[in-house]
Amino acid sequence: MSDPTSMNSAVRVYKRFVPDPLRAAAATTLPDGMRRTVKRSLAQTLRRREARLHQRALRRVRRAGLGRSERRTFAPDGRVGHVHTGLTVDLARRFDHDLVTRALDSAGICWFAVPALDDRRICLAVESRDKGAVRRVLRALLEEHTGYVTSVSPAQPDTPEEPGSHVKAWKHYAKARVVRLVWLRTEPTENLWTGDDQGIEIEFWTRNTNLPTECLIGPRPNRVQRAVPSDAPGVEIGLDRLCGYSDADGELEPTVTLDTFDVVRLDEVDFPVDAVVLFEHATDWGEELLRAALRSLYQYAPWTDAIHVVAQAAPPAWLGDAEGLNVVRARPGAEALLHRLPGLAPHFLLLRPGAVVGRPVRPFDYFMPGGAARPRRGRWTAEESAAPWARAAFSATGRAVGHGYAGGPQPHRVEALGRLAAKGTPLPEAPDAQRTATVPGTHPLDGVAHHFGQLHALADPSGEASVTLHAALPALPVHLRRLLARRDTQQIQLTGLGTDAALAGGGTAAAVDFLHRYFPVPSPFEKAVRQR
Repeated sequence: MSDPTSMNSAVRVYKRFVPDPLRAAAATTLPDGMRRTVKRSLAQTLRRREARLHQRALRRVRRAGLGRSERRTFAPDGRVGHVHTGLTVDLARRFDHDLVTRALDSAGICWFAVPALDDRRICLAVESRDKGAVRRVLRALLEEHTGYVTSVSPAQPDTPEEPGSHVKAWKHYAKARVVRLVWLRTEPTENLWTGDDQGIEIEFWTRNTNLPTECLIGPRPNRVQRAVPSDAPGVEIGLDRLCGYSDADGELEPTVTLDTFDVVRLDEVDFPVDAVVLFEHATDWGEELLRAALRSLYQYAPWTDAIHVVAQAAPPAWLGDAEGLNVVRARPGAEALLHRLPGLAPHFLLLRPGAVVGRPVRPFDYFMPGGAARPRRGRWTAEESAAPWARAAFSATGRAVGHGYAGGPQPHRVEALGRLAAKGTPLPEAPDAQRTATVPGTHPLDGVAHHFGQLHALADPSGEASVTLHAALPALPVHLRRLLARRDTQQIQLTGLGTDAALAGGGTAAAVDFLHRYFPVPSPFEKAVRQR
């Protein structure tokens, strides 16, 4: 059976090189069988040429040493994935970028990075005149390192199921103005997967000579401009300048863009952001909460500058002394004095026991470029409006509170905490969220500090996906399985792990198991990986 892709290409070549009058004459004078024979012969010639060029591109890719992973496996949907020990979302993005750029370099194809509107993905631009060569080298790359390709513009909403090494995976390539390459990657336990939500997008830019200065025109809008001079010089730029989810201090090679694209993003936060993790429970489950918090920051917030562990109990033996980690012993109640913590950056995230980051986040998700914090709003009930923290917030500001604040990581500013402490407003005592029988409401420090910051232009509350679960909840396993399957919640807060009901009913064990599966990759702050 003939290849329909080759037949379509043969028809296009036939229409391109044979004039309309000659085709009309051939249609009336030549038998149908003869015309089909000519087109079939042309398709066979194109297939042989394509196979020869594909083998040449494949040899280039193999000489460049591309497409190596520890082993291959199958994703839950049956597609091929690649296993990497110590995989992180940021590292997977770098793998994809290096694969594509080195493959384009091996074929002598010029490219430059583009600041795309969606900065979850790295976007590269090539000229439309190189489209055929790009397809050949990318198909060879996807054969050597199995991945998938789909058209972004015009969009093909279906998930690509055919590996990109197959010819029919490229059936929409001729009309595509933007394509996306996707590699599915996982770590040895195969609990963490990256792929469809990332990938590398390639835009095909066209030359325009009708303007006074020859320009390259992009196929879609980006964050800066759609037309650039064709002779614009290239400059190096860090991936963190193109993608807000990347590590700003990572020891990674920069990429290449045009100098016209080297501008500050509207959502770019250029000041350091630290993280403060509280450790309050010297128990097995308490240590697991600390471990999960550190892993969540390492996996989903790699841009944090330094992590301060404020230990109100004896620090666990597995906690290392890695660079960027600061362990401070403190007495209970030291949370209200965090603005005095030595070496703490003026902006920081606060993670209490049970708080973790659930998916990739940017500094902009927690802070405005001007410095204002973006605390997470929570539920607002009659109980919250009459809570002691609401009265304390009114006493500190003279303004009534209108909403609560969610659990999970919360952004804070040293300035706001310092000014609030200078007012001398006493904060209500906060219950231990891991030993309360029900889900606690707004934490008093969050409620008072954020309300004070909002009225003094130091905070601008926002809303993001947050989930708070109590370990004694009867339907806890269902909720945990949903979180594990979707991985779409930005903030997760687990409470009640120290209650008798959770310990006896298996809720604590279920929560700990969930944390191990949700965050399977060890952080650099752990001395050793415990075998399970």
